[in-house]
Amino acid sequence: MKKLYFLFFVIFAYSISIGQKINCGDKKKAYDYLSEIKCKKDFENLQAAPLKNTYANVHSVKVVYDLAADKIYYLQSERYRYHFSFCTEYLKTYESVVDFNAVEYSNSKQRLYAICNLNFYKSSNAYIIDFFQDDAIVLENVVKLYKKIKATTIFENVKILNNNWHTNQWIGNKNLAFEDINRLYNNQQFQCMKTGTAYGKLVFIENEKELQNINKNNIVVLKSLPNALPICAASITEAYQTPLCHINILAQNRNTANCVIKNAFENKALLQFKDKNISLYITNDSFYTKEITIEQVITLTNKYKNKHKKYTTLTCNENIQTIIPINKLGIKDINTVGGKAANMGELQKIKTTKNKKIPTPVKSFAIPFYFYTEHLRSNKIDSLIETLIVADDDIIVKDVLKKVRVAIENAKIDSKLIAEIKDFIGGDSLENFRFRSSTNAEDVDGFNGAGLYESKTGTFNAASAKTVEKAIKHVWSSLWNERAFYERGYFGIEQTNLAMGILVNKAFGEEEINGVAVTKNLYRNNYPSFTLNVQKGEVSVVQPNDSIRAEQIVVNYASTNFDTETNISAEYICHSSLEPNTALMTNAELEQLCIYLMAIKKHYWKKYGSKKKVSFNNFAMDIEFKLEINTRRIVIKQARLY
Repeated sequence: MKKLYFLFFVIFAYSISIGQKINCGDKKKAYDYLSEIKCKKDFENLQAAPLKNTYANVHSVKVVYDLAADKIYYLQSERYRYHFSFCTEYLKTYESVVDFNAVEYSNSKQRLYAICNLNFYKSSNAYIIDFFQDDAIVLENVVKLYKKIKATTIFENVKILNNNWHTNQWIGNKNLAFEDINRLYNNQQFQCMKTGTAYGKLVFIENEKELQNINKNNIVVLKSLPNALPICAASITEAYQTPLCHINILAQNRNTANCVIKNAFENKALLQFKDKNISLYITNDSFYTKEITIEQVITLTNKYKNKHKKYTTLTCNENIQTIIPINKLGIKDINTVGGKAANMGELQKIKTTKNKKIPTPVKSFAIPFYFYTEHLRSNKIDSLIETLIVADDDIIVKDVLKKVRVAIENAKIDSKLIAEIKDFIGGDSLENFRFRSSTNAEDVDGFNGAGLYESKTGTFNAASAKTVEKAIKHVWSSLWNERAFYERGYFGIEQTNLAMGILVNKAFGEEEINGVAVTKNLYRNNYPSFTLNVQKGEVSVVQPNDSIRAEQIVVNYASTNFDTETNISAEYICHSSLEPNTALMTNAELEQLCIYLMAIKKHYWKKYGSKKKVSFNNFAMDIEFKLEINTRRIVIKQARLY
């Protein structure tokens, strides 16, 4: 009898180990995989958080399908975080991840498996098959895997997520059904933009005018995406954000929690705490609120407040008293012309692996700090600024800031500067030129100043009211905008030695496409990717209309050596709401853009990232680009540290 019990135990243990004869909902520790998903509890026992957090509230089960044996494995996905882990540890078919990747993501006939993730998107209540964007699996094997998943799960209407170059080629196959990325994106009820905890009074802001009443101890709920956001404890918007819109860039820089809650103004979990003091905890998938006292707000804020590094006094070099062609500048000139102009000069030094220059705006030059500081001195505006810096009353500060701006714009500009510019651009040119802010407190390491200052168009065309003189003075005066003044103070930047240079280039005119790229993966740590937000025409990516959505793309690269081929793959998180059914850029255009992005990333990483011991994958530049109208030629408009 003891032998029979022992034999039964061995048989039972063996059946458990091979993933068969499992009752629906059995505890997940009992097995490595299942061959069927018979109920939702099975899926829940297998699921784990996805490796990338492109959408919120997604649960993922890894799938390995043995093509020859027609056998499927739904993996314990917390135990096996990578498909390779299961194939090497359990199936014993691979020893090297390099060999695994080379074969199992290829179209090779030597391929043993079809692999994917089976994801549950809570907001859409949908089970979706998600292929890795680098996977070049042949269509025949896709069909086999799809049929097997449908036959071995209880889920109805399982579809394939059409989110990359490979999946897009399968559209039209009668054996497959596809899910639209825009539907998944639009169904999201929550977006985590910046995790974190905040303490403060919860205030609801319906229009931008009300923003002037908020303070650093407010947690703000916003109906729309404002052009600027005063310093606050945390931010929640009803409108969807992109990683590279201004409000999220501000949150990232300030290290303040930020998220999207659809219909936030009707959300009972928030409304019950309206105008009350709360703690707010934002995670990748949700948010949590709790009422606290004002005393707790003060104590907790002081305990966990963001402590920014104090900058030493900014350096302002006034030795250069003439405008400077952009190709004569580089990073070393930040203290002479400001961050934006210095970075544009640095771009002139960069070449791709094919020895091609980075395409940048034409007829570019910089107006150095000297002309700004001389404008202040000769018109006695510098003494007004001295009173501003020592003022400690907000009412006085705002009043003096306004007086400084008015004084700068009303004072007469140096005629020598205007004559130099006129001579540089070719006499009586009727072309429009863009005058862009470039300060020693902008686009520099530790503080990018995104959206703080203003740019203006100017021309020597006598028929236009947009004169060069007005453009220059307006850009100079924007150094003393309220939002800029307080943002610098928040970051501990000493304001006694601030200066505004100007980057000037021929105005771009109409744009076919405009976009922003960050040269790292914003959804997965230390992964070789670029993150792109792209928009049609001249509609802003960083300051979009609330109802307009930019296209969002993650581009993986297999190698940093782009000599012979770029070898990239693109995953689309959503398409632009202005062009929802197709990608805004062709594959070839994306490849060409990535050649430029890689060259810029390599160049700056050698100067900054390697010295700070930041991994190459995680080192990031923030790069603005455009495609010219008609020609669709790519031009890099700006590059700065992210």
